[in-house]
Amino acid sequence: AGCAAPSSRPGGSTPIGPAGPAGTEPAAGTPPARPAPPAPVSPLVTEQRWLDEWFRGTPVVIALADHGTLQVEIPLANSFDAGSNALKPALVAVLDRVATSLRRQATLRVSVAAPADAGGAAALAATRTQRVREHLVSRGVAAVRVAGGAGARAGAPVQLRMVIAPQPIARLDDASLPVPAMGIKPVAASNPKR
Repeated sequence: AGCAAPSSRPGGSTPIGPAGPAGTEPAAGTPPARPAPPAPVSPLVTEQRWLDEWFRGTPVVIALADHGTLQVEIPLANSFDAGSNALKPALVAVLDRVATSLRRQATLRVSVAAPADAGGAAALAATRTQRVREHLVSRGVAAVRVAGGAGARAGAPVQLRMVIAPQPIARLDDASLPVPAMGIKPVAASNPKR
């Protein structure tokens, strides 16, 4: 009864850390424990945060969709005058920031959909979409990275959808292909002389 020392922690337990009981040093030759590296952040998340900072308090909607798409929506009233395909300054400001995002993140692509006015012609939507696309290209975004999307519903916001482009296959390794079924000769093993 006289040998036990009272514990300084509630519950009478001695704290144990990665190196052993509290107050002991790690064993010789044992490297200190390192924290796990942070998980990589998606370029879409990075650009969402950056665009959110620019357009907080404005009617521009910036949202990360479940299927890996960053959506940017600009109200039609802030984008075009009725019956016109000329870009308004508010739309130009958003497009300039989106172009910066696309230049910073080389893996991102964008599709553009600009609507016609409520009750307007589909041709107006097509010319508006083309003007938005041309503006992004004029700001240094490669034309192959900017696609005209399906026409937005008349009167809807201008929609920009950024996605991460699929990476091309660098090399196809034949060794990774399945072995052909019995009785079928592989092309490389067949005899060209008959």
